[in-house]
Amino acid sequence: MLIYQPHPALKPYVRYYWSLDIYAAGASMLNLQVMADRYPRIVIQCLNGKNALHSAHYSCLYAASLKGITSKPAFFQMEPTYSHLAVSFFSHGVKALFGIDGHETLDAVMELKHFFPDDVTERIMAARDTRSRIAILEACLLKRLYALKSIDARVVNFLNLCPSVNYGKLLKNYGISERQFERKFLQSIGFTPSYYKRVVRFERALSRIQRGNYQTLSNLAYELGYSDQSHFNREFKQFSGLTPLLLGAKNELVAESGSLLAG
Repeated sequence: MLIYQPHPALKPYVRYYWSLDIYAAGASMLNLQVMADRYPRIVIQCLNGKNALHSAHYSCLYAASLKGITSKPAFFQMEPTYSHLAVSFFSHGVKALFGIDGHETLDAVMELKHFFPDDVTERIMAARDTRSRIAILEACLLKRLYALKSIDARVVNFLNLCPSVNYGKLLKNYGISERQFERKFLQSIGFTPSYYKRVVRFERALSRIQRGNYQTLSNLAYELGYSDQSHFNREFKQFSGLTPLLLGAKNELVAESGSLLAG
């Protein structure tokens, strides 16, 4: 997987672009697992304009799509010959750039043609290389800045401080009730603040396990603030579909946002 940085004007909303190319003609289908993820994304499948992903979890999958934040695991099969370009947004990026409320995109996959001119997807797929594809896509995103939707600064501040934020103290500083802030947060992000913090903690655990950066799972659970290892196992499985122990035995294919694994 290759990472590309966005235009400076887009950096408050776009984490990065990334591309993935797999050419294994004649090989069997690849099994993929998507985990809970707080970063929405655009995914454009660039090989012959065909959809290379298949899943019983989604009734419709598109060759070019906007995918919201993910609250739970889902399972896919992927064609062995596969090429795509993607944009990873910050949690508030889709609301800011496209004006869509977070709860409308939660666990949803929407066709990209609803957000960009009709010919954009075709031009990206026909482009000769990844840099050319990014240039076309980025030009569309830059145009979105002229109609940028403002995000409550208190929501963005919470995102920047998470997971170490003292929620009660922060609300007092904001001068806003918990219910009011939760409503604003849901509208912008799609998760409640408490659910968002849980996903951030899960992602930290996932990263530590993937890097082998822990002594024991019990110690890791304690360091990350879980009440005990049983609590850690339950929540980890809720977000990934696997226990921490089983995840360590998986063969990693790609870990964009720590969300995709080969089965």
